[in-house]
Amino acid sequence: MERLLEWIKTGLKKRKVKIFLIFLLCASLAWLINKLSLTYTSNTSFKVEYINIPDDFLLATSPKDEIAVRLKAVGFQFLGYELKPKHIQLDVSKVMYDNDRYYLTSDQIRIQLEAQLSNSSALVDFESDAIYFDFTSLETKKIPVEAVLRLDFSANHILDGDIQVDPDSIQVSGPKSQIDSIRVVRSMKVIKDNLNNSFVEEVDLNLPKNLNGTSFSDHKVQISGKVVKFSEKVLSVPVKVINLPDNVQVRTFPEVVEVRCQGTLDHLKELEEEDFVVEADYAKTNKETGNRLSIQLVQYPKTLHNVVLSVNEVEFILRRE
Repeated sequence: MERLLEWIKTGLKKRKVKIFLIFLLCASLAWLINKLSLTYTSNTSFKVEYINIPDDFLLATSPKDEIAVRLKAVGFQFLGYELKPKHIQLDVSKVMYDNDRYYLTSDQIRIQLEAQLSNSSALVDFESDAIYFDFTSLETKKIPVEAVLRLDFSANHILDGDIQVDPDSIQVSGPKSQIDSIRVVRSMKVIKDNLNNSFVEEVDLNLPKNLNGTSFSDHKVQISGKVVKFSEKVLSVPVKVINLPDNVQVRTFPEVVEVRCQGTLDHLKELEEEDFVVEADYAKTNKETGNRLSIQLVQYPKTLHNVVLSVNEVEFILRRE
């Protein structure tokens, strides 16, 4: 019986302690809420973000990351600023210019600060010095794009025409000191093996890195090439001897040589003997060459993939008039 009474007394004591703690917590919360609801004048700081920088300028360095302010606000407002610092924006397009310097006046800063405060806050004072800006002028220029390729064609296949790059140039904007050295922008390497079909591929550009404030109009290009099957055609072309002395004629052996042409069927069909000129330069003869003349193909259609002479030299005999 005595143990039961003792247990009851102990339980009542513990219950009283719990009730006391609950009332104490509630009273503390009520006190805290009451205090935070009151209006105070105190100091805090705002993080600064600069916006509306003119397109032809780059902000070389950020003049201030924070602005110290003195506010009149309720305690809840100050608590919020402590938990999550407030970010304010300063409009750089409002800058003044004097003595080769750009700056925001104290009055302009105040107006922008006040416009971004809540209705429950009032600006009492702030770090009121003017903010000066260190601008770097931006320039824009056009840079050609160069495709980097390794193409391996299947048997009897060739590239018909040039590789196409779209766009073939891009715009780069940035500080003059950084973009002056950029002469060309190359693509990432494209590798094609056993190529027997035309191709189109979107490829990243290998743009310069670690450039502060430099931007590029494009980061990718489209690279394409027309691949066709080629054939061969052999034509007989007469040898033309140039730089002959007066009253001298030359007869070559052979008088015509074969020219082996590789190209598309459409281009080969159009070929004629008159499209080619094979020359031998008599002025280059000497004791060592004897009665032999080197020959060169000096004219042929550029649409052909490959053109080869059957021989590199011919024999000759002189005939004086």
